[in-house]
Amino acid sequence: MKNKSDKKYLLKGQIKRKDTSKKGIRTVRQQTALFFIIVSGLLLYGCSNHVQDLRSTGYAEPLAESQLIELSAESEYMGREMPFLLYLPKGYCNKKEYPVWYGLHGYSSDETMWIKNDITKVADQLIGSGEIKPLIMVFPFVKDASFKEITADFEDDGKFDERNIDKFINEELVQYIDSHYCTDLSAKGRSIGGFSMGGMIALRIAFHHTDRFSMVSGYSAAVTSSDYSDRQLEEWLYPNDNMKDVKNLIRFDHKKGFDKLKVYLDAGSSNDPFSEGLQSLNDALQIRNIESEFHLLDGGHTLRANQFESYLRFFAAKD
Repeated sequence: MKNKSDKKYLLKGQIKRKDTSKKGIRTVRQQTALFFIIVSGLLLYGCSNHVQDLRSTGYAEPLAESQLIELSAESEYMGREMPFLLYLPKGYCNKKEYPVWYGLHGYSSDETMWIKNDITKVADQLIGSGEIKPLIMVFPFVKDASFKEITADFEDDGKFDERNIDKFINEELVQYIDSHYCTDLSAKGRSIGGFSMGGMIALRIAFHHTDRFSMVSGYSAAVTSSDYSDRQLEEWLYPNDNMKDVKNLIRFDHKKGFDKLKVYLDAGSSNDPFSEGLQSLNDALQIRNIESEFHLLDGGHTLRANQFESYLRFFAAKD
């Protein structure tokens, strides 16, 4: 991300922006006042004083209501501006640190998917009732290639360098959010999850970066295998390693940091092409003593807004 000046506009009621699918104009609604921010910036690597200054700028007083912030950041990895939405909870201020959840969309959607399904309203309710911790939520645009290219890359995970979309999320986006907002900087305070394609991207990022993410979820995640038994999980994640020479899989996985992760998976009970694979993935993780849970839910391959409370409780449960 390159440094440019930030522009802020205080709006009332709603935000209108061009639909990235080019089907018209989309409206993102919020009951409270919203900030529309177009941001292009880069974390000043290694400059802790600058980071602290940015984190402590603004929000000296707790927010009276939650805010939804729309951002667009120029990514050097992606070679273009990448839109993302950010939710700040009621009471947010620069005197506390907040956990962050990165929510990724499916292939046919965009960064507004979660907002359209009212996840901010669910978060407002759960935070307001004291059922979950106040948290920051980030919803980036993550479709970077054709369906064929993305599928091929999922199958070849680990053979080549990380996809640029992974680097954008794991490096540029996380570092931008951490430098501008009062986040919990530890892996314990950072989670990632997604639906379908987004779920697969989230799983891939979390498994490869257990030093950065402590929890991951895949909602009908688009896994490319229906069988993760024996050593197939490791062979998919680390195809350049000779898994035949690994005598103790649990020890190998723990060295990779898998034991630091908490995993949440779900799928539809009918006409969901990924239900068998996600069940197998959950079984493989549990055999390796990794904290994982799998839920087979009514319906097919779809985002389930009626499960948002469960999703948020998984990421932001009170201690």
